[in-house]
Amino acid sequence: MKKHTFMESTLIATICLIIVKFLGLVYVIPFYAIIGEKGAALYAYAYTIYGMFLDISTAGIPNAIGKLINEFHTLGKEEAKIRTFKLGKRMLSGIAVISFLIMFIFARPIATIIIGNLTGGNSISDVAFVIRCISFSLLLFPFLSVTRGFFQGHKYIYVNCISQVIEQIARVLFIIAGSFIALKCLGLDITKTVGIAVFSAFVGGSFALCYIYNKMHKNKKELGLDTKFEKRDDISNKVIFKRILVYAIPTVIISISFS
Repeated sequence: MKKHTFMESTLIATICLIIVKFLGLVYVIPFYAIIGEKGAALYAYAYTIYGMFLDISTAGIPNAIGKLINEFHTLGKEEAKIRTFKLGKRMLSGIAVISFLIMFIFARPIATIIIGNLTGGNSISDVAFVIRCISFSLLLFPFLSVTRGFFQGHKYIYVNCISQVIEQIARVLFIIAGSFIALKCLGLDITKTVGIAVFSAFVGGSFALCYIYNKMHKNKKELGLDTKFEKRDDISNKVIFKRILVYAIPTVIISISFS
């Protein structure tokens, strides 16, 4: 893989960001035309609470891991670099599973908090259903996030950028095609249709994860993933965990505040 200069990385990241934002802007026109106002509200309910749990699960930690990996790689501490990657995956996996269980098991109480005593629109059962549908994505994104942090630490910015474009394209196509087929062809109700639409987060993430893991598999040697280390670097797991948290916690707090 080719490492890009700062200017090249900035250009690639900017182009990919524009593509992702553009797709995120234009898909709502056909999608909302398909599902209508009630479906759009239901979709928004699911994504609002999902965004908060996703921030808790992933915000800040990928960047923290990227910084540590870059630091250890620069200092020649390759064993500590690989251990940071593995510890990051373990940490995020635990947080993700807990977040998923809370979101899935307590979907109905969460739905009650979201819509309160509102009547005439989506019911608590409807909101709980779509929350459960989107909760599965929480099991996937920590692995995607920490792997992006790993590539970021090696300054392979284009891998992360392209994976985000792939994720967005797959998500948007699944949202539009899935909702249209479900509602117009299969005759499913609006709740199940929106449930399929929000599951697109999992589908998009799966495509991105396949791409990024394929890149990782093809470049194991270059990334140091197939190296057999004879001794452990003089950096403990406790120190790595502590430094990840120190880097990540401020970002997590800010992201949750916005959510």
